[in-house]
Amino acid sequence: MNTQAKISYISDNFPYFTTIEGEIPFWDHPMLKGEKVLPKKYFPYTRLEAVLDLYRRGLLDEKDITLLKVLGDAVCANEDQLRRYMAPIMSRSDTSKRLDRFRTYALVERWKVRIRGAEEEVKPPAPFTLGVAGYKLLKHFYNSDFFMNPELWDNYGIGGIKRYVAMNELRCIMTEKKIAKKWKWHAVIANNPRIKYPMGTAEIRTSQGNLNFLIDRAQMNQNFIGFIKERLEHWKKVYESYGNLPVSEFPVNPAVVVIYTATLSMAEFIHNQILLDSYPYRIWVCVEEHLVKDGFETAFYVPRESKLQRIKLDLF
Repeated sequence: MNTQAKISYISDNFPYFTTIEGEIPFWDHPMLKGEKVLPKKYFPYTRLEAVLDLYRRGLLDEKDITLLKVLGDAVCANEDQLRRYMAPIMSRSDTSKRLDRFRTYALVERWKVRIRGAEEEVKPPAPFTLGVAGYKLLKHFYNSDFFMNPELWDNYGIGGIKRYVAMNELRCIMTEKKIAKKWKWHAVIANNPRIKYPMGTAEIRTSQGNLNFLIDRAQMNQNFIGFIKERLEHWKKVYESYGNLPVSEFPVNPAVVVIYTATLSMAEFIHNQILLDSYPYRIWVCVEEHLVKDGFETAFYVPRESKLQRIKLDLF
């Protein structure tokens, strides 16, 4: 595989991987920076009683609760993704107006994300996360569900923001196509929480039976080779014991490990370093640059000896 023409170096030991057109995808750009932006009118509600009073007085309707729940389930999604998630029940402008109103009470928080040195050139849809008021409200009504505590974003920072936004692009497309029957973040493998978990797991409807996708995102500014290889080795032991990769709270479906990369050059580099076809279970690579430009069915590759072979999914 000839990946060298597609790999450049910021420094001697810091590669970045460009698209076929020679660009670095925004949501995997190593030079991203980000910060929360507070609204001009800011009256944060920090106590559950005050947040419930908003609901009791009719200042939050059922569509508001639905939008908050969609954001909570997404963990972090940008404004365009939230508009698409909400398209079946409200217009794009209505979604944006509600998000703007939510910011006043700290129901949600808006992030400003830019590329260092090109702050005024590229302005993507702003990411949103739950604010303290939204978190308290959802944990009250949906106590058994996972929602990200807003305080944790101080630890995860921009790396966590771009990771979830990138994953939500794949999740959002699968939702729009109505092929994702179920989704869970950080699902437990083989009922053992000590086993490395995939970032996202989806039950996928296909014409030949359902599949469980175990999805992890590789990011340029991490040790993604070590990150991916560690998980694949953990799951190899599980597969040798079970003949599958069982996921807690998911039906027993055939499993496919999906490595989700921003660019084809990065996918080729991973296969070259790890030899994905050497593992006993199915591994597919989903390439975001194809996903966005060409569609879901054409975004996947299968490792075949020294190459990644592009496939067209006709299962849906």
